[in-house]
Amino acid sequence: MFFHILITLFATVLTQTYEPTWESIDSRPLPDWYDNSKFGIFMHWGVYCVPGYRSEWFWWHWQGENDPNCTEYMAKNYAPGYTYAQFANDFRAEFFDADAFREIVEASGAKYFVFTSKHHEGYTMWPSKVSWNWNSVDIGPKIDVIDALKKAFAKTDIHFGLYFSLYEWFNPQYMQDTQKNTTDYVDQISYPQLLDIVNTYQPEVVWSDGDWDMTAEYWKSKEFIAWLYNESPVKDTVVVNDRWGRGVMGVHGGYLTYEDNYIAGTLLARKWENCDSLDQYSWGGRRTMRSGDVLSVHDAIAELAQTIACNGNFLLNVGPDMHGKIPPLLEERLRQIGDFVKANAEAVYGTHPWAYQSDLNNVWYTSNLRNDNLPKQRVWNPQDQQNTIIYAWLIDVNLTEYTLQNVKVVDQTKVTILSTGTELSKSKGSNGELIVNLDKVPWEKLVRIDVLVLKIEYAQSDSHDPLASPTPTSALGEESKKPRDFKSLRQKDVEILSHSLK
Repeated sequence: MFFHILITLFATVLTQTYEPTWESIDSRPLPDWYDNSKFGIFMHWGVYCVPGYRSEWFWWHWQGENDPNCTEYMAKNYAPGYTYAQFANDFRAEFFDADAFREIVEASGAKYFVFTSKHHEGYTMWPSKVSWNWNSVDIGPKIDVIDALKKAFAKTDIHFGLYFSLYEWFNPQYMQDTQKNTTDYVDQISYPQLLDIVNTYQPEVVWSDGDWDMTAEYWKSKEFIAWLYNESPVKDTVVVNDRWGRGVMGVHGGYLTYEDNYIAGTLLARKWENCDSLDQYSWGGRRTMRSGDVLSVHDAIAELAQTIACNGNFLLNVGPDMHGKIPPLLEERLRQIGDFVKANAEAVYGTHPWAYQSDLNNVWYTSNLRNDNLPKQRVWNPQDQQNTIIYAWLIDVNLTEYTLQNVKVVDQTKVTILSTGTELSKSKGSNGELIVNLDKVPWEKLVRIDVLVLKIEYAQSDSHDPLASPTPTSALGEESKKPRDFKSLRQKDVEILSHSLK
């Protein structure tokens, strides 16, 4: 009888269907692989890398906003009457090698990869049947870029995903829909394209964007996601974000993004993602990029720690150039990040937030359990002296002694440097807090970026529930205020322009 009940329950799970309503869609458990991955690489690549000026929004700045600086740039560098579509002729990507992209992503330590199938310009990186002469097979590289990348990443255990812009700036059918309250663009272009990329390339991430001007009802988002979860070839493993219509972001979807460069700073019950770009002024390839514009290894690792400590994933973007190469500085940065991530993999992959997210002096926590008998969909790990392993991420290491107020020490407590196994001396503060001495740190053996990850075992049990009583940021002292405020890159136009004109 018991066995029969188990079989029935198992069958119920397998036959779970989702209705095209947010209540039903939001009830779907997130596939484990996504939470376990923690770190992914985003890649923006399209015709916008040919002008390579300002950002991937160049076409809109130039002809949507009639920005005088973009007009001047075109007048100085291109013949009168030159159109944006003509840039596609120079998007030859003659040095593109999908295996080289794959190898760089592998070296970064990322566990998933999200590629732009179509950005707001409407140019598709596959031979879309409804994007005639404005796709990577008809004009430009003359190859199915997505297919090449899909095959390359199939050689790895990295999960393959696709970004898709719902709207297109200058598509006549979309512009007509906005004026006449019709749905021709969705019915004939965007919805068929979504079905096409899922059925053809079977991405495990569908990263929607370009949704904000119209409602989810216009985009038919709920119908699409219900199909994706119920009938698509990736229905059991696919994840989606939250950009599916005006007012949806930060509320509905598989996981939440809120906005570009969002860092919560405190534990969130819903899974979320922080997406940032190595080039801090553009998501796409930019010819005016300078070394000082690029996120440092230290800052990237700090973002990773601050993100996964609060139940987020970190998606870091890189933009190849028009020739099909990832700029050497960006490639080097990804490899350096990978060196640190791989050396401290135990504190990254498959971890959960701890009972406390942060501490004094810019310290952030992740954790694991020796005997993981808790529900897989839990948000955080409780502190149990015999079962919980704490990873303390010391950001901006500038002290020889660290006091970890949220870790209570007992005689059995053990502290080691995660990447080397070097045991460090400890002591107990007046309130039982752990004090760690860093005199024995073998800096010459470490990936030196002024970030150190400690492995703490057998700390005293603690019943603190971070969702019931989160630690206020103000209680952590001046050194551990909420992480630096990353403004949305969409709102950095003034900074981008002034920098580019220097």
